[in-house]
Amino acid sequence: MNTPMKVAVAVVIIALMGLGFYVVDWSEKQKKIVELQAQYQEKEEQKKRLEEDVAKLEEYEKEAEKLEKELLSLVQSKFTQEEPELFVANYIAEIERMVVGQQEATGDYDFKITSITPKGQKMSQVNTAEGGGEGEAAPEAASAAEESETLQGFPTRVFDMTMTGKYQTLVDFLYELGALELDRLVTINQISLQPGESEDGGSPVLTVTIPITAYLRQGSK
Repeated sequence: MNTPMKVAVAVVIIALMGLGFYVVDWSEKQKKIVELQAQYQEKEEQKKRLEEDVAKLEEYEKEAEKLEKELLSLVQSKFTQEEPELFVANYIAEIERMVVGQQEATGDYDFKITSITPKGQKMSQVNTAEGGGEGEAAPEAASAAEESETLQGFPTRVFDMTMTGKYQTLVDFLYELGALELDRLVTINQISLQPGESEDGGSPVLTVTIPITAYLRQGSK
């Protein structure tokens, strides 16, 4: 192979290498462009949803105000007024009534209360960024419901309860609490579950610890 041919081959090889590098580099850049376009489209859709929410903000505020009024009316007038000194006794009687009813309805007689520990009474208060006040004296009694100004000033008491029962029975029981079958407003901050042994491969009996914040029943003012 003479010199001109060698030069021509070398030029072709260099050109092919350059073309290959360009194709690979272009492919990576094109892939990045596609990813960025997808991210942009997602952000645009998110922006659109936020703009729709902002447009409905006044509607949401009116709905929240309506729900607050309904909650206040419920707490004040649905239930008979209760004397503070009967708070603990009434709660224990009511929760025992619910447990018996749940046993009869489900046939789960493993469902029972093993302990109830009432804690100190306090007034519900709105949580603030600064903190302070009565809320710091009993942080375990804080609940999502206390963030509502509607419930500010209502006497509350925390009851630490330990229960046993099958999973579905416990779920039904919590649903009944939410449906106000306890004849008072209650809130639950957390639930601790500890599984036990199951019999014949069935649903295991769970041990459950539930701190419940109960509200003193208030009559119409």
